[in-house]
Amino acid sequence: MKIFREWLEENRPDVKIPEEKEIPMTWFDKHNLPMIVACTCCQSTMVIFSALIDDDGHIYCSNCAGED
Repeated sequence: MKIFREWLEENRPDVKIPEEKEIPMTWFDKHNLPMIVACTCCQSTMVIFSALIDDDGHIYCSNCAGED
């Protein structure tokens, strides 16, 4: 499992995360990325930066991924 930032660096190296604390919605739109995602297992929603992503691209929350 990878955190979103690691996944993005590996799978979309052309996309750089802004340094700003609050990233505008336009950044997500520009790069065709969702801001909010749902856990594959429990369907709870979270901001994509909180998501954990497996090698097949499935998204998990920290509870379902077994992370603390």
